[in-house]
Amino acid sequence: MPDNTLSTRPPVVTILGHVDHGKTSLLDRIRHAEVAAGEIGGITQAIGAYQIDYKGKKITFIDTPGHAAFSAMRRRGGQAADVAVLIVAADDSVMPQTIESIEHIKSAGIPFVIAVNKVDLPGVNPDRVKTDLANNGVYVEGYGGNVPLVNISAKSGAGIDDLLEIILLLAELEELRDNSQDIPASNLVIESLLHPQIGPLATLLVKQGTFKKNDSLYSGKKNIGKIRSMIDYRGKSILEAGPSTPFQVIGLSDVPSVGDILTSSPASPSSLDRGSSGKVVSATDVEKPNILLKADVQGSLEAILGTIKDQANIIASSVGNVSDTDVQTASSASAEILGFNVRLSSSVVKLAEIEKVKFTNFRIIYQLFDYLKELQEKKTVAMGPKIIESGTATVLKVFNFGGTIVYGCLVTSGKFKLGDKIQNSKIASIQLGKANVDEVKKDQEFGVTLVPNIELKPGDIMTATNIEALPASKQM
Repeated sequence: MPDNTLSTRPPVVTILGHVDHGKTSLLDRIRHAEVAAGEIGGITQAIGAYQIDYKGKKITFIDTPGHAAFSAMRRRGGQAADVAVLIVAADDSVMPQTIESIEHIKSAGIPFVIAVNKVDLPGVNPDRVKTDLANNGVYVEGYGGNVPLVNISAKSGAGIDDLLEIILLLAELEELRDNSQDIPASNLVIESLLHPQIGPLATLLVKQGTFKKNDSLYSGKKNIGKIRSMIDYRGKSILEAGPSTPFQVIGLSDVPSVGDILTSSPASPSSLDRGSSGKVVSATDVEKPNILLKADVQGSLEAILGTIKDQANIIASSVGNVSDTDVQTASSASAEILGFNVRLSSSVVKLAEIEKVKFTNFRIIYQLFDYLKELQEKKTVAMGPKIIESGTATVLKVFNFGGTIVYGCLVTSGKFKLGDKIQNSKIASIQLGKANVDEVKKDQEFGVTLVPNIELKPGDIMTATNIEALPASKQM
């Protein structure tokens, strides 16, 4: 059970939905909740996140793009958030990206509310939205389910207060706490880039604890810099940031990857696995080649990123010719530089040779895609058998039966099977109710014993992994 002595934190919210259903308009309308505080003029979307103060309570919003090319960014927003808003236009109802957003929300395992937008348009039928949602496995209140639904107009502001009230209610039911008493303070990287003048930049969302100016930042055990400057969502300098606060950091030595967890002190393997916000690296992350991408224009860059997002670890991407900094960044990340209609000066070519950084330029975009596919296949073969994450569970209770430790858990994603690894241990038994079973799935409560035992406590996150062998055609 949650420790009520821990301080609460603001909810982190993302708004997902089909393109043109009004996500941007809704975000703009919500930001007007700050007018009374006189802050609307200073708010900027530059860091991709912001906060409002509604009736004395803060709410953090992550701004995630809403069109198909950036589905991965929407998925990232869902994973970082505590609550999601699924926006559906009353005149359009459920569309392909609405269904995709539903999948992202369910995958993240977070509560959500339906915002039916454009209800003020003539001739619209909001009940059609309820039917179409039900046909896609989402059952709203009063329609066979418990998912709240609010009719709104982002244009006029109708229903916005009701929406914010429900967001706060869902957050209250989640009992969001700052559980950083026993583990280092941590941030989630929600945006990152290499600025040509400033260097590595990242937008961080504080998951737990408090970060202050001059604090060191660690990725695992590696020190990746010190907080020299903190910029909040209004573009103002701040000296510290608490849980659920977004800020941009200057002072990093490397460009972190989106989704990375940065901590205030070196993290031990156990604390990374046990922390509720710790990043678990999947097999696909490990096998993807590290790429630094350069393109001639922003349109080309976005098109390429939208296509290769699942094929490579993009450590940095930008418009323009390859620079010395690009080469140094690629070298530190053991990355290859791929360019589209860009050039290297003779000095950059020389530095690339010294740093042993490979550069390949392409004039035809599909040749770049084919080349990257070959890189990924070579990487997969070189890696051999891979470790995959099969499920995660939250420890609810710890029982001691004559020296045998049994953990009572709730599966939050995937499944757990006999023989799965939990850190350096294996699952020895699984009990569902009074029966011994071979596996349990999402939303099931179960008891588990580990051999050898690992010290876990209520609230810890248990991650199950197993080894998946390569297909025979790809084995060495």
